[in-house]
Amino acid sequence: MTTTRTSHGFEVHTLASPDGATVAEIVPELGGIVSSLRLPGPGGAPREILYRHPWFWSRETDELRGGIPPLFPICGRLLRDGVPGRYLANGMPRILPIHGVAFRLPWEIADAGRTDALALRLTDSPATREAYPFAFELELHYAVADSELTCRLAVRNTGIAPLPYYAGFHPYFATPPAGEGKERTLYHAAPRCRRLYNDTLTDLAGDAPAPSFPVSVNDPLINEMLLETGDAVESRLVFPDGFVLRQIAEPILPFRQLYTLPDRPFFCDEPWMAPPGALQHPGAPRLLPPGQSESAAIRLTGR
Repeated sequence: MTTTRTSHGFEVHTLASPDGATVAEIVPELGGIVSSLRLPGPGGAPREILYRHPWFWSRETDELRGGIPPLFPICGRLLRDGVPGRYLANGMPRILPIHGVAFRLPWEIADAGRTDALALRLTDSPATREAYPFAFELELHYAVADSELTCRLAVRNTGIAPLPYYAGFHPYFATPPAGEGKERTLYHAAPRCRRLYNDTLTDLAGDAPAPSFPVSVNDPLINEMLLETGDAVESRLVFPDGFVLRQIAEPILPFRQLYTLPDRPFFCDEPWMAPPGALQHPGAPRLLPPGQSESAAIRLTGR
């Protein structure tokens, strides 16, 4: 692993595969985010897989930056009593922003002893307990191999009460711009069903049959669509030049949130543990017993 410092002052940790052709860059200070992933493209040329918003390196923004941010302790939005982000924790009202707090905080390095892997750690603090009054320890494990990246988020309950949460990942995949191939970039999936949202995208309102795939990533009908995968843990992006990007999620991540903006060259295919609003439903979020750990992983490959 090599470490460099950007012109914006952030340390970037670079991982390389044994053959040197797959390279991932991680920024611990920016929520442990993967800022870049280069896989061999058609003919073996390096291909950037991830999209970064123009404000990616800003220290002031609280918005999602692009790349691959981790999501914890929620995925999506919350709404209670008409207040965005509001929920009840231990009988008290709290506010959690969209997708939680993990991607908004700096992570510390837990293990940097390899050239092809990196482990980061985040623990509860006064900043997290204000919004989420629970004790936890998170570890992000990144590893590259030839033509692939694995991202694993491990959650440990370090408190004395069950830990309610649902986690996930929010990869921003780079596409050609609209009018130059985005509409010819196809998303392939085989979900069990589609889950329907309420008007505020904060809870579920029912089920519907999944659309027929493949579908263009620039089709407005799939924006903000939530899919339940069942046993179909793999999805694919097929690009106009023939490159195929596969995302394989572990079964603990049975939902896929789709998101795009027609004028931006990206498409998000987000593996989640649970849908928005689950933190507010008794028994719906995961309840991790004290002292216990569990993890969830995704694998991205161009093979």
